[in-house]
Amino acid sequence: MSNALVNCRPTQPPGLAFGLAALVSLLVVAKPIGKEPTSIGKHSPPPHEINTWGGHGTGVAISREVYAHVAQSADPWGLPVPPLAQAQTAPTGVGAGFAIVGAVAVLEGDEITTTASGTGYGLNKDNLAEISSRFIAAFGDDYDQIAVFVGFTDRLSQQALAYQQPVKNDIRGLGLGMWDETKRFGSPSGRMESMLNMKRINLYGRDAANDPENDLYSVWAQEAAHRWAVYFKYRFLNDTSDRTDLLLRQNAHWAPWVHAEASFLDGMSWQSQNNGTYLLTEMNKRYSTLDQYAMGLRTPLEVTPLFMLDDFKDEAGTAVAREGRFSRGQKYAARRIDVTIEDIVRAMGARTPATSPAAEDLRMGVVFLTPPGMGLTPLMGEAFRVETTRAPWDNFYNASAGGRGKVCTELLHPCRGPAFTFAPPVLTGAGKPTGLAAAGDSATLTVAVSNVGTEAGTADVTVSGQHPLLFSPNVTSAPVAPGQTVVLSYPVKVPDSSACGVPFKLDFSAPGRLGPSKGSHTVTVGMAPGPGTDFEDPSHATTWQVNPDGTDTAILGAWQWGAPEQTKAFDFVLQPGQAVSGTQVFVTGAAAGASPGDNDVDFDNTQPVAGRTTLQSPDFALAGLSNPRLAYQLHFVAAGFEREVLVPGPQDTFYVQASLDGAPWVEVDRVPSSLALGWEQRVRTLQDTLGAALATATRVRFRFVAEDHPYSETVVEAAIDDVFLLTDMPGCGGSTVGPPQPPPQAKAGGCHYGGQSPPVSPAGATLAMAALALVGRRKRRQR
Repeated sequence: MSNALVNCRPTQPPGLAFGLAALVSLLVVAKPIGKEPTSIGKHSPPPHEINTWGGHGTGVAISREVYAHVAQSADPWGLPVPPLAQAQTAPTGVGAGFAIVGAVAVLEGDEITTTASGTGYGLNKDNLAEISSRFIAAFGDDYDQIAVFVGFTDRLSQQALAYQQPVKNDIRGLGLGMWDETKRFGSPSGRMESMLNMKRINLYGRDAANDPENDLYSVWAQEAAHRWAVYFKYRFLNDTSDRTDLLLRQNAHWAPWVHAEASFLDGMSWQSQNNGTYLLTEMNKRYSTLDQYAMGLRTPLEVTPLFMLDDFKDEAGTAVAREGRFSRGQKYAARRIDVTIEDIVRAMGARTPATSPAAEDLRMGVVFLTPPGMGLTPLMGEAFRVETTRAPWDNFYNASAGGRGKVCTELLHPCRGPAFTFAPPVLTGAGKPTGLAAAGDSATLTVAVSNVGTEAGTADVTVSGQHPLLFSPNVTSAPVAPGQTVVLSYPVKVPDSSACGVPFKLDFSAPGRLGPSKGSHTVTVGMAPGPGTDFEDPSHATTWQVNPDGTDTAILGAWQWGAPEQTKAFDFVLQPGQAVSGTQVFVTGAAAGASPGDNDVDFDNTQPVAGRTTLQSPDFALAGLSNPRLAYQLHFVAAGFEREVLVPGPQDTFYVQASLDGAPWVEVDRVPSSLALGWEQRVRTLQDTLGAALATATRVRFRFVAEDHPYSETVVEAAIDDVFLLTDMPGCGGSTVGPPQPPPQAKAGGCHYGGQSPPVSPAGATLAMAALALVGRRKRRQR
């Protein structure tokens, strides 16, 4: 590995746990390279790791108690072996139990997916098996590998920068034994082959997403390839036994004296100078042709001959040990030993089967695991950083084998072939405005389906989920070309017993040549929009009041009506550049400013008070509304810096207050420390906070407040759109405020609960709260 990894070494690296090294040695002896048993074994071998200083150890450093739990076999130290932890009852459906940041599945850790160690946590084989099982349950058994990033220091393998956990091998000729633990890892089809513990993204520095030379990608490439490589022996034609000196660490990485075309698996590239000397030119740069043969991407005839060097002397003529360290750019005199693919096949046997669909079209899931009890919010920056490095990894893998292999880390659809995305569905009752449906209605469910793949395909869409809607779940479209969108319609019967205002989760799935496309959205019945606004009328600039009491303290970023200008920081949107509907919103400082944080909510640093900006609505009439709710679209970012990662501002906040008939203000909603990836519709039942006074009130007004905590180096941006009151439709049984009136018809172009959601980024449409990483300058303050 490069020198960049040297700085990652712990100050006091822990030693390997008692007995583990001996146990690993025992396993290696029991399953020597190239001696594959004739039957499928029960347990996979121990993982291979990359140490934090760039070396490779003999296995993951874990305690003997934990190892007994991992192995699920007789404990050599006589300790009882605890049974496998049983997963608790988990939510079901597409993405259930996970949040989604871009195409990264975010899972909050618990006592089953992590193992407590001292004051922290770590991962063992059982934990990885549980993570895999939950991921496959949520996103489908369509993945060959899963890469896990964690939001904590893995205390069970502190010396390892990353490692691969084998799950399955059914390929002969690689030097691996035969085993299959796919059922244990939650893959009933047997497709899952390995898991990667990539540890913490912060170890790789702040610029990984913008630097293809960052060590993250070569480490990722090595661990992905360890599923197949490199475990080769060789035998010359006249040999009576196999030779092992192609490999060094763990018998799983190229030895430094081998010309391995600068393989990611510790490979060097030695260039002949045609005078008996050799120049070390590269290391860890690509998948070699022999790596690709192991991966099933090349035939034996396509493998470049390799050679080894021995009897080294430096340019001064001094002998250099073969196991010593070699310097890149330096020449060495050495004796050359040629090795052919025939020599390797003679020892290992032919690769059977010859090709590997998993390497040719590798489907890899990417998971970000938080510490138990912490949730996503404090680690949003890290989750977003994993997402920003995921897409470059796809390109890196695709280029590393000369285009022979592709990796796809998309979460909900394949990267190529027919691939479909599903817009939020709209449920409309017969004879009602678009998006309105009530209990007992005969209705129509419509969903826009877009082909984001590379080939035309038929969208055969199945709708499922835990909901009471009654309809035929399958609808098939005509062929949909790449970039084309079609709208599918499903006749629906809404049961008489359906509750108003309760969202029903719908899962969408369409098969494809390279895997299914999936999606998940909700629909709501029994609610209609009442009084409100989409902010398109210019009169809102005066009917909505900024700083209504003259007590606001923000010196920058006061609320403004207008079209917002997008503010970005390294691809993360701090302030949106478009409205949810139409073009106009209220936003804290509509202009972007010269750099992020130049025109956000800002405090006066001479005063020990928060920078506050307040927006007050006009009165909304409550007459005729049943169980009224406040619904509004919000984009709120309150972000601070921590170790060069943007994290939620610890005390910045956004909140909403309501006043009935001029009574004192009561808080009805609060959003602390938010890092929004897109617009989020928030719905709050007013009865919950305003109580009995709501039953006799005639009008309500709201205040929307954004605050920047004093003495904090944070960026605070807020925008709101489509503010409406919602009412239960007839038949819901809610209490009506004032004299009954029919609900108003939905306004064209407006946004209402249960209707068509606004166009946002695919990631924003999936998760209202997500993460970001910011590696630039801190926001500038007014002095």
